[in-house]
Amino acid sequence: MSKIVERAKVIATECADKLNLEIVDVEWVKENHNNILRIIADTADGLTIDQSVSLNEAISSRLDEEDFIEDDYMLEVSSPGIERPLKNDQDIINAIDKYIFIKTYSPVDGVKEFTGYLKSYVDGIITISVNNKGRLKEHKIEKNMISKIRLAVKF
Repeated sequence: MSKIVERAKVIATECADKLNLEIVDVEWVKENHNNILRIIADTADGLTIDQSVSLNEAISSRLDEEDFIEDDYMLEVSSPGIERPLKNDQDIINAIDKYIFIKTYSPVDGVKEFTGYLKSYVDGIITISVNNKGRLKEHKIEKNMISKIRLAVKF
């Protein structure tokens, strides 16, 4: 993790705590020749526009005070959206019984992508129930085999 991300995460978390918000992720990325400090925040009920604006203002003020980023950049504060990535163990535990998407580094049971209901997460093993043509099948996937895991929308 870069020093910019480390320090920005501390600042964002302090600001978010005062507003009863959760910081989901902090990224320092370059897009279209622009540096972007991306802060993803959320609440149990979802992030409102007003909450996003308040957090943006609080973080921006602190970043201006500390002035530790030498390059020009844009600050972006947003919600993770409906397909929120599951970044840590607590996110995975909170997603039990929810509809999720998993992509693995290599095939598990001959498949690399799974969409279904998260049934359990025990000792680093995720159990997902997938409906395949009307038949439910449970797959057990080790967390270290997962390249991407997020909430999913069921159509």
